[in-house]
Amino acid sequence: MQKSFISLLIFKISIVALLLAAMITSCKDRGVPKVNIDGKTIKEIKSNIIFTADGQSVTLNEDSISKIFYLVRHAEKDTSIAGDPPLTKEGIDRSTKIADIMRGTRVDAIYSTMTLRTMFTVDSLSDIKAMQILPYDNKTLKETIEKVKNDDEFNRIFMVGHSNTIPSITNTLAGRDIFNKTFDESDYGNFVIVVANKSGSTDVYTLRY
Repeated sequence: MQKSFISLLIFKISIVALLLAAMITSCKDRGVPKVNIDGKTIKEIKSNIIFTADGQSVTLNEDSISKIFYLVRHAEKDTSIAGDPPLTKEGIDRSTKIADIMRGTRVDAIYSTMTLRTMFTVDSLSDIKAMQILPYDNKTLKETIEKVKNDDEFNRIFMVGHSNTIPSITNTLAGRDIFNKTFDESDYGNFVIVVANKSGSTDVYTLRY
């Protein structure tokens, strides 16, 4: 009787241990964050650690990551100029902030549409990374997304776009609806990170900057 009880106890302990191990592995594979940082202001990214202005952080599991996409709308534009407006002083300051956020982490490619406001938004980032800005056209946006998703050379991609394109790009890369509408015309502060995992799942962080 005692041996049977001990055997049953050992069996139950083994089952619990296996379940816990499976849960831990599953969490690692999905890159589940320990804290919810959605809506928080991003301070900087160092290696694979995202730091927010309120002192919180999320560490991305390098072993489970396939690609990381950093997505922003262009910075503040000069609305007094028609056609292809440049950035305002606030916009230039915001572009510098992007460079500061990304200074301590890897970037393999920087994509921008061929407008002054988008190219100037990532100008400081391209300078500190000593990288060329790769152009893309909103008319062939679907093809561009497929290219960056399947390109084995670039695994850390920064992309700047527009109020009506970054939400849809996010949804496409995430494989689900993160945004159900375009950004407000006056909203320049969204900073979105989409993490594509080797398992096929995606993690999305909707931050501010």
